[in-house]
Amino acid sequence: MQVQFSVKQVGKKRPFIDAKRIEIAGEYGESCLLRELLTRVVLQQVGEFNDRRAEKSLFTFFQENEIAQEAETGKVRFGAIYNDQQANAEKAIETVLLAFQDGLIAVFIDDNQLEKLDAEVVLHENTVITLVRLTFLVGSAC
Repeated sequence: MQVQFSVKQVGKKRPFIDAKRIEIAGEYGESCLLRELLTRVVLQQVGEFNDRRAEKSLFTFFQENEIAQEAETGKVRFGAIYNDQQANAEKAIETVLLAFQDGLIAVFIDDNQLEKLDAEVVLHENTVITLVRLTFLVGSAC
């Protein structure tokens, strides 16, 4: 099934991952736990990341619209991949679940925040999944 997915960071104007449609395992209307949903999203993202790593090109060329998209971010990168190490899906799943439990990320499904990994989620065709990376201020009180 396809869902709309984005990752935002508190204090940043642009999202870390802008809203995009991704294909995850499962069917519309079925319920699952937030833990399972996060696992499915991580597996999709790790697969996409590893696929990009596997594609090696001697030359990288941009078309005009790609240059314009890169310029919007403030930096035109040529897409060269210097580290071809593959991501470990099991470690990535463990990391995202721990980050959620530690309160480092917040998960919103259609603008409703989920606060427990065992919360039940029902996905529909237009479901929007948003992860917000939280940043804590550190300092001493004087």
